[in-house]
Amino acid sequence: MAAGLLSIGAMNSKLLHPESPWNTELMLPRVTDNAKLMELQILLGGLSLVLSRVHPAFAKTRFMATRRLAMRLTRGLEYSDATKAHVGSEDLKTALTECEKALDPGTLIVLKKLLAKTLREEIEYANFDRQIDFTYSDFIAEEQMVAMFTSPAAPVVAVPGAALN
Repeated sequence: MAAGLLSIGAMNSKLLHPESPWNTELMLPRVTDNAKLMELQILLGGLSLVLSRVHPAFAKTRFMATRRLAMRLTRGLEYSDATKAHVGSEDLKTALTECEKALDPGTLIVLKKLLAKTLREEIEYANFDRQIDFTYSDFIAEEQMVAMFTSPAAPVVAVPGAALN
Protein backbone atom coordinates (compact mmCIF):
# COMPACT_ATOMS: atom_id res chain seq x y z
CA MET A 1 0.00 0.00 0.00
CA ALA A 2 2.88 2.35 0.75
CA ALA A 3 4.30 1.66 -2.72
CA GLY A 4 0.96 2.68 -4.22
CA LEU A 5 1.04 5.99 -2.33
CA LEU A 6 4.60 6.65 -3.43
CA SER A 7 3.73 6.12 -7.06
CA ILE A 8 0.73 8.46 -6.76
CA GLY A 9 2.96 11.05 -5.07
CA ALA A 10 5.49 10.71 -7.85
CA MET A 11 2.78 11.23 -10.46
CA ASN A 12 1.52 14.40 -8.77
CA SER A 13 4.97 15.87 -8.25
CA LYS A 14 4.88 17.53 -11.68
CA LEU A 15 1.66 19.24 -10.71
CA LEU A 16 2.96 20.32 -7.32
CA HIS A 17 6.35 21.59 -8.48
CA PRO A 18 6.26 23.51 -11.76
CA GLU A 19 9.20 22.87 -14.03
CA SER A 20 11.91 25.52 -14.13
CA PRO A 21 11.86 27.84 -17.17
CA TRP A 22 15.60 27.09 -17.57
CA ASN A 23 17.45 24.21 -19.11
CA THR A 24 20.24 24.06 -16.53
CA GLU A 25 22.53 21.95 -18.70
CA LEU A 26 22.53 24.36 -21.64
CA MET A 27 21.93 27.54 -19.56
CA LEU A 28 19.22 28.55 -22.03
CA PRO A 29 15.52 29.22 -21.55
CA ARG A 30 13.32 26.14 -21.82
CA VAL A 31 10.97 26.36 -24.80
CA THR A 32 7.30 26.19 -23.84
CA ASP A 33 4.08 26.58 -25.75
CA ASN A 34 3.20 29.92 -24.12
CA ALA A 35 2.61 32.21 -27.11
CA LYS A 36 3.08 35.41 -25.07
CA LEU A 37 6.55 34.35 -23.96
CA MET A 38 7.69 32.70 -27.20
CA GLU A 39 9.33 35.85 -28.58
CA LEU A 40 11.15 36.46 -25.30
CA GLN A 41 12.38 32.88 -25.30
CA ILE A 42 13.66 33.11 -28.87
CA LEU A 43 15.36 36.45 -28.23
CA LEU A 44 16.96 35.36 -24.97
CA GLY A 45 18.19 32.13 -26.54
CA GLY A 46 19.88 33.99 -29.40
CA LEU A 47 21.40 36.62 -27.13
CA SER A 48 22.63 33.96 -24.71
CA LEU A 49 24.26 32.12 -27.58
CA VAL A 50 26.10 35.25 -28.73
CA LEU A 51 27.20 36.07 -25.19
CA SER A 52 28.42 32.50 -24.65
CA ARG A 53 30.75 32.76 -27.64
CA VAL A 54 32.73 35.76 -26.43
CA HIS A 55 35.22 35.98 -23.59
CA PRO A 56 33.51 37.04 -20.31
CA ALA A 57 35.77 40.09 -19.93
CA PHE A 58 34.94 41.17 -23.47
CA ALA A 59 31.22 40.66 -22.81
CA LYS A 60 31.42 42.83 -19.69
CA THR A 61 32.98 45.75 -21.55
CA ARG A 62 31.57 45.57 -25.09
CA PHE A 63 28.19 43.86 -24.67
CA MET A 64 26.80 45.69 -21.65
CA ALA A 65 23.41 46.50 -23.20
CA THR A 66 23.06 42.95 -24.50
CA ARG A 67 23.82 41.52 -21.06
CA ARG A 68 21.35 43.96 -19.45
CA LEU A 69 18.68 42.99 -22.00
CA ALA A 70 19.34 39.30 -21.36
CA MET A 71 18.89 39.83 -17.61
CA ARG A 72 15.61 41.67 -18.16
CA LEU A 73 14.33 38.96 -20.49
CA THR A 74 15.34 36.37 -17.90
CA ARG A 75 13.27 38.18 -15.31
CA GLY A 76 10.24 38.22 -17.60
CA LEU A 77 10.57 34.50 -18.25
CA GLU A 78 11.06 33.65 -14.58
CA TYR A 79 7.83 35.46 -13.72
CA SER A 80 6.09 34.07 -16.83
CA ASP A 81 5.03 37.64 -17.62
CA ALA A 82 6.46 39.59 -20.55
CA THR A 83 5.66 42.93 -18.91
CA LYS A 84 7.98 42.12 -15.98
CA ALA A 85 10.93 42.27 -18.39
CA HIS A 86 10.65 46.11 -18.60
CA VAL A 87 12.32 46.23 -22.00
CA GLY A 88 12.90 49.72 -23.41
CA SER A 89 13.65 50.77 -26.95
CA GLU A 90 17.08 52.14 -26.01
CA ASP A 91 18.19 48.75 -24.68
CA LEU A 92 16.89 47.02 -27.79
CA LYS A 93 18.58 49.51 -30.14
CA THR A 94 21.92 49.24 -28.36
CA ALA A 95 21.76 45.44 -28.21
CA LEU A 96 20.93 45.40 -31.92
CA THR A 97 23.97 47.50 -32.79
CA GLU A 98 26.21 45.46 -30.48
CA CYS A 99 25.45 42.05 -31.91
CA GLU A 100 23.46 42.47 -35.15
CA LYS A 101 26.05 40.65 -37.27
CA ALA A 102 26.42 37.76 -34.81
CA LEU A 103 22.72 36.95 -34.34
CA ASP A 104 20.99 34.14 -36.17
CA PRO A 105 18.21 35.20 -38.60
CA GLY A 106 15.33 34.13 -36.34
CA THR A 107 16.62 36.04 -33.34
CA LEU A 108 17.34 39.07 -35.50
CA ILE A 109 13.77 39.08 -36.84
CA VAL A 110 12.32 38.82 -33.31
CA LEU A 111 14.63 41.57 -32.03
CA LYS A 112 13.62 43.97 -34.83
CA LYS A 113 9.94 43.11 -34.37
CA LEU A 114 10.14 43.71 -30.62
CA LEU A 115 12.01 46.98 -31.23
CA ALA A 116 9.32 48.23 -33.64
CA LYS A 117 6.56 47.24 -31.21
CA THR A 118 8.30 48.93 -28.27
CA LEU A 119 8.91 52.12 -30.26
CA ARG A 120 5.22 52.23 -31.26
CA GLU A 121 4.14 51.81 -27.65
CA GLU A 122 6.53 54.50 -26.42
CA ILE A 123 5.34 56.97 -29.09
CA GLU A 124 1.70 56.25 -28.21
CA TYR A 125 2.46 56.80 -24.54
CA ALA A 126 4.28 60.07 -25.28
CA ASN A 127 1.40 61.33 -27.43
CA PHE A 128 -1.22 60.34 -24.90
CA ASP A 129 -3.04 63.48 -23.84
CA ARG A 130 -3.15 63.67 -20.11
CA GLN A 131 -6.67 64.20 -18.87
CA ILE A 132 -7.10 67.46 -17.03
CA ASP A 133 -8.90 67.18 -13.73
CA PHE A 134 -12.33 68.77 -13.99
CA THR A 135 -14.02 70.35 -11.03
CA TYR A 136 -17.72 70.45 -10.35
CA SER A 137 -17.78 74.08 -11.49
CA ASP A 138 -16.26 73.10 -14.85
CA PHE A 139 -18.94 70.48 -15.29
CA ILE A 140 -21.75 72.97 -14.57
CA ALA A 141 -20.25 75.57 -16.93
CA GLU A 142 -20.01 72.96 -19.68
CA GLU A 143 -23.62 71.95 -19.15
CA GLN A 144 -24.72 75.60 -19.38
CA MET A 145 -22.78 76.11 -22.61
CA VAL A 146 -24.27 72.98 -24.16
CA ALA A 147 -27.74 74.14 -23.12
CA MET A 148 -27.17 77.58 -24.72
CA PHE A 149 -26.07 76.16 -28.06
CA THR A 150 -28.66 73.39 -28.32
CA SER A 151 -31.71 75.58 -27.67
CA PRO A 152 -30.97 79.32 -27.85
CA ALA A 153 -34.50 80.27 -26.74
CA ALA A 154 -34.20 78.37 -23.47
CA PRO A 155 -33.24 80.51 -20.47
CA VAL A 156 -29.95 79.77 -18.75
CA VAL A 157 -30.62 78.59 -15.23
CA ALA A 158 -27.88 79.07 -12.67
CA VAL A 159 -27.41 76.28 -10.20
CA PRO A 160 -27.37 77.62 -6.65
CA GLY A 161 -24.07 77.08 -4.86
CA ALA A 162 -22.07 76.50 -8.04
CA ALA A 163 -19.24 78.94 -8.66
CA LEU A 164 -16.83 78.93 -11.57
CA ASN A 165 -13.13 78.63 -10.82
